Amino acid sequence: MDEFLTLINGAFEKLEELQRDRETIEAETMKLEQLIAAAANMLPDDARSLVVQRMELLRELSRFRDVGLTDAIRAVLRQGTGDWLTATNVRDRLATLGFDFSAYSTNPLASVSTTLRRMKPEEVETTTVDGGVAAYRWKQSSLAERLEAVRRVKLQSAFGQSKTTLSERIHDFEDAVKKK
Repeated sequence: MDEFLTLINGAFEKLEELQRDRETIEAETMKLEQLIAAAANMLPDDARSLVVQRMELLRELSRFRDVGLTDAIRAVLRQGTGDWLTATNVRDRLATLGFDFSAYSTNPLASVSTTLRRMKPEEVETTTVDGGVAAYRWKQSSLAERLEAVRRVKLQSAFGQSKTTLSERIHDFEDAVKKK
């Protein structure tokens, strides 16, 4: 019995240490976000927009551990900038972003596929690609969302070939700035 109490006390000490570390990390994160936001205000509008998008992406990634599969899929589709994504594409992006599929009893692809099929038609458009494979994309319902998508396409074309991820587009932008 004493062994278990010793084990539990050790686990509590470690847990308390991790919680203190989390508080320190959260405080440092806030400071860095404020620094980035302040520095971004000194950039031209297009560059500032990229910084804001990257910050939003990072915030969304950190929330992925706390959200359900449906919300995570919505986030991936919204970030798809109008690209048609198959269930496999969505699953792969979720895995890349660190989504935890361990709580799901079926394999990740089946869970993603079922969730995509159940999404509201007001949110998601569906088509078929590659010989009948279902593909999905987020509906851009508002004028502001459609204008943002057009602006992103124009920005992409300004930096060469279309990129599939925001981080790739930001990398191209950073390269272009360094060349000036």
